[in-house]
Amino acid sequence: MKHRTRGIVFLLIALATPVIYGGEPDRGVGGVDVIVKQRPSDRAVTDARGNFAIEALAAGSYTLTFRARKAGDLHHSTSNKVIVAEFYSIKIEGTKRAVNKSGLTSDDLVAGVDVVVDLGPGARIRGQVAAGALKNMVWIPKETGSNLPGRWVEAGSVEAMAAVHHNTQQMRAEELQKR
Repeated sequence: MKHRTRGIVFLLIALATPVIYGGEPDRGVGGVDVIVKQRPSDRAVTDARGNFAIEALAAGSYTLTFRARKAGDLHHSTSNKVIVAEFYSIKIEGTKRAVNKSGLTSDDLVAGVDVVVDLGPGARIRGQVAAGALKNMVWIPKETGSNLPGRWVEAGSVEAMAAVHHNTQQMRAEELQKR
């Protein structure tokens, strides 16, 4: 589970998913490459709302590859707070049969997800990549004198609250030493 969480955080740092509060619908994921495997020059990138469109292709069967970009491939600012999705979904319309692929992990999207679609004449493919069940995460830095690395934890968790308490006490101790 620790590895899966790291992958999820990695993806969402890269994609800068907007803040969401409980009970709201899934949010689009921007920056996902959508490539027609048989014609790599036919491609799209999801916008900030996770939407994409590929202009008309000849009738036939095609494989669309959805691949999230790695954080190192994007220019972004770092933060000690991120939003993490527990799962992702891909919805595709404009095909003979609408596609709704859900339950995908961030590891799936980073590795690449292939979806086969059948098109009629002049079909325009459009759809959305969305993130669901979002959580607020905070970065807990490595503690002085510890061999344990820094880590992401859910905001409001016992571990996050303990880190805030520890940091507050450490800051007070440093202030007293300066006096």
